[in-house]
Amino acid sequence: MKQETEIRTCTVAVDPSKRGPLFADGLFGVNAEITRRGFFAGLSAEMLNNRKFFAGEEVPSGWECADFRRVKEPSELCGSPYVILEGGGRMSQTSDVIALSADKTYRARLWVRALAEGASVSFGIEGAAPDGKTVGEQIDWQDLPFDGEPWTEVSAVFGESRTLEISRGTFTVRARGEVAVFAVSLIPTDALAGMRRDVIDALKKIAPTSIRFPGGCAADHFFWRESLKAPEFRKPTDGSSKWFLFRDTFDQDTMDIGLNEFITLCREVGAEPEYTVSLLLSDGEDARALVEYCNGGADTEYGAIRQSLGFDPFDIKLWYIGNEAYFFGGDLYLHDGAAAAERTGELIRAMKQADSGISAVIGLTWGASCHGWNFDFMKRLDCPYEYVSYHNYIGILPDPSQGKNGMATPEILEHNFADGEDVGLNFYKNELLGPDFGKTEVCADEWNYSWGYDSSNALFFSNALQFHFFAKSREKYRIARAAFFMPVNEGMISIRGTSCRIESTGELFRLMGRHRGGALIESGEDSGVLDLLCTDHDGTLFLSAVNRSSDPREVLVPGYETVSAVQIRTGEYSFENNDFTLEENKGSVVRGHSVLFLTLRREDP
Repeated sequence: MKQETEIRTCTVAVDPSKRGPLFADGLFGVNAEITRRGFFAGLSAEMLNNRKFFAGEEVPSGWECADFRRVKEPSELCGSPYVILEGGGRMSQTSDVIALSADKTYRARLWVRALAEGASVSFGIEGAAPDGKTVGEQIDWQDLPFDGEPWTEVSAVFGESRTLEISRGTFTVRARGEVAVFAVSLIPTDALAGMRRDVIDALKKIAPTSIRFPGGCAADHFFWRESLKAPEFRKPTDGSSKWFLFRDTFDQDTMDIGLNEFITLCREVGAEPEYTVSLLLSDGEDARALVEYCNGGADTEYGAIRQSLGFDPFDIKLWYIGNEAYFFGGDLYLHDGAAAAERTGELIRAMKQADSGISAVIGLTWGASCHGWNFDFMKRLDCPYEYVSYHNYIGILPDPSQGKNGMATPEILEHNFADGEDVGLNFYKNELLGPDFGKTEVCADEWNYSWGYDSSNALFFSNALQFHFFAKSREKYRIARAAFFMPVNEGMISIRGTSCRIESTGELFRLMGRHRGGALIESGEDSGVLDLLCTDHDGTLFLSAVNRSSDPREVLVPGYETVSAVQIRTGEYSFENNDFTLEENKGSVVRGHSVLFLTLRREDP
């Protein structure tokens, strides 16, 4: 931890008589986008990459194969290319994601077909144990029927007869005779709808009020009807048109977490579901059918399908209409805001036929290069909407020559939001929407330092200032909702093998939740070092203080006694360091680039 000596006092003035709005519950949303390590190697319990062999040319990406051939025609199982293992053939995958805990069991499944009489398969897992010895378990040869059926499922459970603890494993399939392998799976037996229990438990502790799915950019690669099938039958989706989207899964996703699994997650976590409808994939009828599937009664066509799959209505209230069409709108919308508005209106009208009680978020942007697109969009839009979307990755600077390769440095971050202004929101308020700005509300549905970054002390500091800004801008910028992008492996929760850790931003999110239900009140201190947020809860105050400097500051609030104190204390202030501690009731000194949370009660006269 940092060595700090001189401690100066910052005297904080609070005035409960100067009350603002109630702290918005909607600020505690998160994104669950199918991208990078958010799902595979994150929320998803599936441990085998490219498990349906969609990616690759002669050899499926991520696999080592011998005595085989790859068939590029789609399989009957899931519409993906597949592998034929010839006599003595084998295929294997080695990965840090193939990690086993000693206290769990794991189910392996294969979907195969014998191409000749007498064919059989065997499969197993092995890897290094903590003591360095190689451990594993092999399933004996399983004879396959040669009966003309399109596939046979073969399965077994690892870890029942022996303890397996592996940090980096190898999963291998072997064949005798000629065998077609269509898909494979390896998953903990305690998984919930294909998701890791420990990650779900971490999300519960962070306690988001809403979860947005399936993106983000992944919304333009997500086929909701396909996702209603059992996972093994879902065709993988191709994300190769966006290098950043599925970069950790060979530009494909096997759709292991679909719409119904998403709802299971929301119900388990206790969060409201939010959904992004693609401008590129949906027309009015498709969007109407989607809303009917999600919210319609059992007496409707698509509501009946949902009920047959074992789900009551999802009651999704907030719907995002498209995502960043001004960047990723393809030939249809990239350069044509008016066309995007026409499709947006078509979708909203059709969706509200299925459920008139839903709210729509329209997709706008504040970037200078897209101003014309925005004005064309708003001029053509001819339907009511409830929210405007606002994406703000504060670390991406408008001028690429600034900072470090166009990204804000830790030194730049220290001054963020110091004046309470935001360039993008000022454009919305003063130019794009003008008088109509007061008739709508802003949904900051993607925010973070940037996308694709691991947790670090600098990212945490940036997140703390940005969260404060959103909360304090409720009246000025009409920010009613926000969704952090994104919790798993990009700031809040880190997954490495079998480990699952709540990071500093996750703790920030959890502790900021103590502001919920309180009224914002005026607070300040004259040094400009502390960024403050204070809420009144029937006479008890909750104060969060972000230290913009590297030096410690003692927080003094005259007239109030400290009931409790919690500090997220960071180590070295950088993007390379992620060292932090959670300190409880160790005084009212907030360390450099750290955040202190104080519960205060008025002192007796």
